[in-house]
Amino acid sequence: MGLLAQVLWLAIPVVVAGVVHMAVVKRRVLQFLAVPLDGGARLGGVPVLGPNKTWRGVVVMVAASATAGALQGALGGGWAHRVGLECFEVAAVSGGSATASYAAVNAVLGLGYVLGELPNSFAKRRLGIDAGLHGRGVLGRIFLGVDQLDSVLVGLGLGAIVFGYPWRVVLLGTVALAMVHLGVTVLLHQTGVKERL
Repeated sequence: MGLLAQVLWLAIPVVVAGVVHMAVVKRRVLQFLAVPLDGGARLGGVPVLGPNKTWRGVVVMVAASATAGALQGALGGGWAHRVGLECFEVAAVSGGSATASYAAVNAVLGLGYVLGELPNSFAKRRLGIDAGLHGRGVLGRIFLGVDQLDSVLVGLGLGAIVFGYPWRVVLLGTVALAMVHLGVTVLLHQTGVKERL
């Protein structure tokens, strides 16, 4: 299989988790976890990360990624291995169980996805850009682009560090999945699941 197909196969559970997370936020599910990661702390009078980076996001992204990964492994892990759709030996992660291995890999990717968004949020708060917005003009376009890349790059990079898959997966994956991320974001915005791009 080609590297692009491998990257897309690797990313399916995290993409699903992102959609689940948006639905959870939209429907105000798990409100008790909607507590800002920064605890409301301020730096120079400005929130460190802002109200949109919450423990709910961490829990939902990691749990939904792991669950979707477990389903992917149970239903298609053996097939993906046989046809060369895996970019590394996934079943080796937990000693042979595709279900457990795919769950573990995707839990790490989901965590990386969340961690990747934090520096961007920190920077936007320092520049006076409100949570959930990108800003205006050229700066707004830059942040719109960074919003598509940051979580993908860190998620795939963390996965490469933890599981040792090739860095070419990170490079190609960052470009390809940033486009997928933008497409999903636009679709969620158009269907009303996500309020802002």
